[in-house]
Amino acid sequence: MTAQSAYGSRAAKTLAALRPHTHALTRELCATFYNKLLAHAGRDDVVRQLDAEEFWASVGGHPLHQLLDPDLKRRTLRQSAEDLGRVLAYLGVENATLVETYDALITTLQRHPVIHSLPPAKQGLLGDILIPRVMTSLSGIVTGQRQIANGQQRVMSAVTRLAETCTTLDDLAQDSLETLLALDGMVAGTFARPDKTGTLQYEIVVGATMERHISTFASYQSLPSIYDNTPVGRGPSGRAWRSGKPQSSLNISREPALAPWREVARELGYGSNAAVPILDDNHETHAILSLYHGTPGYFSTPERQRFLSRLSAILSTALVRLGPSAPTVHYTTRADYRARLAQGALVMLYQPIIDLKTGQIAKVEALARLRNSDGTFVSPAYFLPAFGARDLRTLFTLGLRQAMSDLRDWERQGLRTSVSVNLPTQALSDPEYLAIAQAALRDLPMEPHRLTFELLETSDVTSRETTVRRLISRWRHMGVHLAQDDLGSGYSSLLRIERLAVDEVKIDQAFVRTVARMPHKALQFIHHLTRLVHDIGLPVVVEGLESRGLYEAAAILGADAGQGYVISRPLAASALQSWYRDFHISVNPGSPTTALGAYATLLLRGALIHLAQSRPALLRQAITEPCTVAAYIENAAIPEHAPLKNAYGRLVAAIRTGSDPQNYQKTHNRVEQLLCAEIRREENTMARDGTSMHGSARASPPSAP
Repeated sequence: MTAQSAYGSRAAKTLAALRPHTHALTRELCATFYNKLLAHAGRDDVVRQLDAEEFWASVGGHPLHQLLDPDLKRRTLRQSAEDLGRVLAYLGVENATLVETYDALITTLQRHPVIHSLPPAKQGLLGDILIPRVMTSLSGIVTGQRQIANGQQRVMSAVTRLAETCTTLDDLAQDSLETLLALDGMVAGTFARPDKTGTLQYEIVVGATMERHISTFASYQSLPSIYDNTPVGRGPSGRAWRSGKPQSSLNISREPALAPWREVARELGYGSNAAVPILDDNHETHAILSLYHGTPGYFSTPERQRFLSRLSAILSTALVRLGPSAPTVHYTTRADYRARLAQGALVMLYQPIIDLKTGQIAKVEALARLRNSDGTFVSPAYFLPAFGARDLRTLFTLGLRQAMSDLRDWERQGLRTSVSVNLPTQALSDPEYLAIAQAALRDLPMEPHRLTFELLETSDVTSRETTVRRLISRWRHMGVHLAQDDLGSGYSSLLRIERLAVDEVKIDQAFVRTVARMPHKALQFIHHLTRLVHDIGLPVVVEGLESRGLYEAAAILGADAGQGYVISRPLAASALQSWYRDFHISVNPGSPTTALGAYATLLLRGALIHLAQSRPALLRQAITEPCTVAAYIENAAIPEHAPLKNAYGRLVAAIRTGSDPQNYQKTHNRVEQLLCAEIRREENTMARDGTSMHGSARASPPSAP
């Protein structure tokens, strides 16, 4: 008989003689199969760690009964054998073991008493049927194993590419999990980081079962912990966090450390799981990637352990490349923010930027918010960490078009101005942002120079300078303006500003807000940065002007423009016109009315005298030129015998009489100390009273949390 004759009507007629004995024969074949695998398994191999019941549950029953099925088709046997091969690959069974195991199956069939009880002719016919079937089964199993190996290799290559190209940790985790879910038998995956209590919070979830039941899974008894002093910290996630190495479970349903989640995991069909640590540049665990497979023992084979270790190394290298990551955002909150964005809850508010020399509006900065159902707003500090690259592009698209539309509406109402829009860090290497801006200008025509795109300062462009330069050149060719935002908060340098070829620079408000505690450092920072940026021919905008004193000091120190709550809180588009009608301001640098303004003039005066030390003529001019601290003392109605007035009088006398440097410095320091006390008093009074430049708090839309 040919191999093809092992199937069909003649084979069915021959096998009919075995029908009364099929159950016993199948049981014998399965016992031979399992015992042979067990005999070849090493002490730590997965097969040896599963009992017979667990093993057959893993492979889906007793598939060897097909060998004796009279109605079997070759295609059916081949497919089921490939399925069995994939499961055996899950368990780490090697080809050499399988060849010996199937040789034992053939021997069992040939020597079985039932077969020997048949007439010799029948025995020969059975051999011509069963041996080809056994060989077809073996061939199918080897094919199934090869499919698993090839699939694993493809997935690892794909994750490696993602690690090299993703621009945020969020995208790296999301896309890597989705890629890993393509592994045969993988059912779910999560990405988690700990909160302040050490509890791992699920931030990204993939897999239908996990997505549907994440709340149940997360709260069944408790979320995993990174600490080992609690039962929920002794599973793979906690162990991986502490060791910095991948950890796995052989069988979720019987491992004691997984008792807190055993029932729900069983309900969801999870057989085994692994936790992969993602390490930072200090080799400390930053996050945990967890994977769930339907088969017990899947993650415990030596090959899979190597796979997990390599996965950890690749993702850790990517984390170091990506740099600091965003705060933790729980999966349900993350999903809510993304849904709000998709459902049109984005609202752009606008904060005016004022020309400090003229007191006129220079432009407005568009600030994204997500509207809650109660009308309040969620600020970017909360929702941006929940957004991946696709969400950020959507946010940029919707925000830019809304800002451009509002700009056109204001112009129709008689207010012509410009608008600044934040440009995500990813835009420096993602040409899609450029295409989005070009499309917006086509659909909403206006002069491109009325658009300023603010580049966040926190991205280092050195490693991708060629790409960045090419894209920046295309942005500039479009005719829009570019601004360097938050200068001073991270990688700032004049060299970087030159690389990006920006049109203006914004000083980070975090430094400005230290003025009440450290006025000298804050104003020195503004002064020196302004001078440096002016030296390369760029204007300076100071953020965070929250008091009249800060506004006055920034103007005196030479900044070109400013924004902050003292000018206006972020406004709804409909409120900008009325704000503009009511807004008036005048600052006279020669006659400061605040202690900060006076301090700024003293700072400039001190710098001028220091520079003039070696030039007598210039020094005489600096000494004799009136100092506006006197104007502040008069404007603030400082009492005649107040310490500040007396100290300033002694400083003037020390300058004019040319007293010794030590006496001059001592007197100068005393004036500084007294002005600092006045600064703290004024700033605290304004903070307590909520007073603005007009003496009362300006109304604003509901503020974000």
